Amino acid sequence: MPGEFRGADGWGEPPGPLKTSGTASLALAAGVLSYFCLFGFGGILAIALGWLAHNEIERSDGRLSGKGRASVGIGLGIGNLVLSVVGLGVLVALAVRPDPATASVAPPSPPLTVMPAPIFPPGPGPAAGSPPPPAEVAGAEPTLPALPPHVGKIAIVELSAKGALESQLLAQVKDATASGEQLVLWTVTVDCEPCAAVGRALPDARMQRALAKVRLLRADAASFPVELRRLGVPIDTVPGFTLLDSHAHALDHIHGGEWDADIPANIAPILDRFVRHTFASRRHPWARPLRDGETPL
Repeated sequence: MPGEFRGADGWGEPPGPLKTSGTASLALAAGVLSYFCLFGFGGILAIALGWLAHNEIERSDGRLSGKGRASVGIGLGIGNLVLSVVGLGVLVALAVRPDPATASVAPPSPPLTVMPAPIFPPGPGPAAGSPPPPAEVAGAEPTLPALPPHVGKIAIVELSAKGALESQLLAQVKDATASGEQLVLWTVTVDCEPCAAVGRALPDARMQRALAKVRLLRADAASFPVELRRLGVPIDTVPGFTLLDSHAHALDHIHGGEWDADIPANIAPILDRFVRHTFASRRHPWARPLRDGETPL
């Protein structure tokens, strides 16, 4: 026969070249672009297009190619999706994290050193003919914080400003001797916070041990300036603690400048050595003043 037979369906025609699936090419392009400008969305698009390209190539009966491109697009899309989720989680964590400047804890400050409050002698009264001072708001005069007669093992006696100081002290010397207690004169002032801190510290177990069998005689130094000086008791710094002899004269004296912050841990060891006459190394040494009739050696 001069020529080959060709059927109506093209039977016997040589197969043409395979076409690459456009969907597979789009999947690959979306996967690549997802790392540059289509974060997250590009990854989802690459996975969807790659899946569609695989189905399209399977249904083409060998007329389409591009499975490799579709698979690469799906892989790139999955990788981009994972990176996008991780990056979003990091951004959320950074957004809800507290500000380090406000969340940081400041280092503890050192304890505040409270120096004893000085007592100044009363100044001269107003000159004759001077205008009267402005009237103050009416109110009760400040008083010392109230303390009970006993705080644990520590006896506390309030010395009255209406009576003579020396006679009150001598009466306490007699009572303390009978009860086997040691007398310590505790000088304070109304507006002295370190004095009040010592009072608040008395119930502490360390203070109870330090001042066991001690009778504290609390006196407002501003009420007895002349009598205290005559007995040899300093009044320039408070709180003050003075050991008294049998004649109510000063034997030894310390004040609140011997410790730092007014807390039991600082106060108790100092008072413990002081009342037992073993407090030798001091910040503020004290020397007993000469009494009438005494001469220095």
